Amino acid sequence: MDYHHELTSGAGRFFHPKMATCPWCGGTDIVFRIRVADTRQCKPGVFTMDECVACGHVFQNPRLTDRGLAYYCHDFYDGVGREHYASVAEYTKPAHRKRVQLVGGNPANWLDVGARHGHFCREARKLLPGTKFWALDPSEEILRGQDRGWVDEAARVSLIEFAEENGEKFDVVSLIHYLERTPSPSQELAAVHKVLRKGGVALIEVVNPESRFARLHGRYWYCWLAPQNMNLMPYDNMRSLLERSGFEVTTAQRGKANKPFDNMAALMTALNHHLPPAKPWPWLSRSRVSLRERVVRKGTMLLAAPLLGLALAVDLLLHLVTARGRGGNTYRIVAVAR
Repeated sequence: MDYHHELTSGAGRFFHPKMATCPWCGGTDIVFRIRVADTRQCKPGVFTMDECVACGHVFQNPRLTDRGLAYYCHDFYDGVGREHYASVAEYTKPAHRKRVQLVGGNPANWLDVGARHGHFCREARKLLPGTKFWALDPSEEILRGQDRGWVDEAARVSLIEFAEENGEKFDVVSLIHYLERTPSPSQELAAVHKVLRKGGVALIEVVNPESRFARLHGRYWYCWLAPQNMNLMPYDNMRSLLERSGFEVTTAQRGKANKPFDNMAALMTALNHHLPPAKPWPWLSRSRVSLRERVVRKGTMLLAAPLLGLALAVDLLLHLVTARGRGGNTYRIVAVAR
């Protein structure tokens, strides 16, 4: 991607018109929630998250167009970001195994949507060797996952398009931090219902905008994942939508689904946002990072290491309490198609 050309051609193409009503309930009482930036790759841009007073839905406003999403997602899971994402994904193995165990059974066909490299399928097939795993993702990395044998079938198409030709084909559909990144979660869930057999299971995991850390850490809350996350749904909203979409919720994990990294990740996010870049990323306007900048970044990160360790220790202790309640940064739902 020619980042310079994309920006100089006008960032207006990256956004839809600003919405005056809530995309979830249609309410008109919309308030400003927070303004966030891309604190992971530090690509240029500022993004507004609004909140509906009536239903609590939090949404990107104005929302990115397909072209805008392509700009900000490019090189995040693939390209220059491939190795970083792959290294981070290695730490999710225990969580993936818990997700599979939560679903239970011995499904014949499992579809993972928003599969990225296919790490979830790689772990899931270890527990379910007789299950055929399908994966959808817009990145070409999912095709590499198929080549590695992590998934049996991979496609770079949208779930809505895929559902048109694969009705009632799957026993399980997993959407792990996928619905937040879609412009219309309701349409996505309708497609999930379409591809599931009657009695099939949907496994959904999404960010919880009601987390106390969302307000405590402000723009440095790790789970904003700006600008990829466009819709953040409170638990009650998601449960109601599932019921309207033909599902029955059988299991819900709120505190247990919490990821114990809020404080450490907020500190790391703030450091990454304010320090000089780690390398001359292709979206920067300059082709090199000076020696002074490299020294400043490395020195600051070394000095911050004890604080990061302390923050992680606090996160792990807080998780013991959070896991017993409902205030985690993530919630997880298992729902059966009626």
